[in-house]
Amino acid sequence: MNRKSNRILAVFLMIILICSLSGCSGKVEQKTEKDYSKIEMNSNISIPGYESLELKAGTKKQSVNFYNPKENTCYFRISLVIKYGADTASGKEGNVGEETVLWTSEMIEPGEHVKSIKLSKELESGEYTATLKYECFRLQDKSPLNGSNVELTLNVN
Repeated sequence: MNRKSNRILAVFLMIILICSLSGCSGKVEQKTEKDYSKIEMNSNISIPGYESLELKAGTKKQSVNFYNPKENTCYFRISLVIKYGADTASGKEGNVGEETVLWTSEMIEPGEHVKSIKLSKELESGEYTATLKYECFRLQDKSPLNGSNVELTLNVN
């Protein structure tokens, strides 16, 4: 019985050793902050444009492809804002000219993509007028730079 216990203990210790060496220990790898102190600011900031965006009706979780082009030398913070007007879906929600922020990103580094977002509310099927608001920030100290607004249509099905 003692030999069997020793074998079980040895197998158990081997599993622990293999897991700790291969990274299955349950630790979450933390993202290290990059050193941007020596990067020169490029005065040209590329802002991706969109004519329309396809979203799913009746759900907050959405698939998108928002990104900060890798050639940029600034962070982005992107907000998706819906505008209420005569051309907005049912016209039941909100007053004409009123805006609602559906989603705002964290700081997005150059070259990073946002593939999935969670809206602040579910949308009904229809066509909505919206704006992607881009706020830009210096890489070195996150101080604000100029931003841009991209008008687009949300097609919600």
